[in-house]
Amino acid sequence: MTAGGRAGRAGIETVAADSYRQTKERLRAAISRLAEEGRFRLPSEAELTTALGVSRATLRSVLHSLQKEGRIRRLHGHGTFINRHAIGVTANLADASPFVDLLRQAGYEPGVRTIGQHVVELDDDLAASLEVSPRSRALRIERVFEADGRPAVHSVDHVPAGLLGEHPEDRDPRSSTFEFVEIDTGLPVCYSVAEVRPVLPPPAVAAALDLSPAHPVLRLRHTHVQANELPVAVTIVHVNDEYVRFSVIRTYLDQ
Repeated sequence: MTAGGRAGRAGIETVAADSYRQTKERLRAAISRLAEEGRFRLPSEAELTTALGVSRATLRSVLHSLQKEGRIRRLHGHGTFINRHAIGVTANLADASPFVDLLRQAGYEPGVRTIGQHVVELDDDLAASLEVSPRSRALRIERVFEADGRPAVHSVDHVPAGLLGEHPEDRDPRSSTFEFVEIDTGLPVCYSVAEVRPVLPPPAVAAALDLSPAHPVLRLRHTHVQANELPVAVTIVHVNDEYVRFSVIRTYLDQ
């Protein structure tokens, strides 16, 4: 495939990803409104595609995702229903939403600050996760996400410098890992694998979050993978659960 062909394909996939995310966001908002009104059955697929202005394929992909997250139930021969037991869940650990969205869903005015961006040498652990040679170089982006102006989440991304061309340290850090990866590498993140554990914050993280070093936080270590099955970034996040509390919705039956 020519360079132009790769760029064109990446552009088409980016547009498709944008449509998918926007549709999912709008459908989530519609689900919240319907639930507030005490209406738990969704309109038909035909009605939803017309109301949202998207293709049937995009809508079905979004519905399938919401079903996997446990937000809706699709009962053959009966319709699609909102899972009323999941309505109060604002942060589902299985859902790869940017932290600005999670904080907004939790009722805060979100903000994000980039507090550091430079090229570093990867340690052996990060290099192995990114499937690159030890001591390879990566762009390190450090951000703090704010809730009503207060630090709530500390995040550090590592993206292989080889994916970013010349002078990666000069690139716009964007407002999230997902946005940066999609725009600056040409393909969106397809899925993420996360390790989750409670920890005491390292001194630099405690300072960034304005916390005592004795205040426990939730540590999330994400490896982000693109559709070609290649890892494209590792994100290490420390969350003050006074602002974001995660739940997990499990589904057991496909109906």
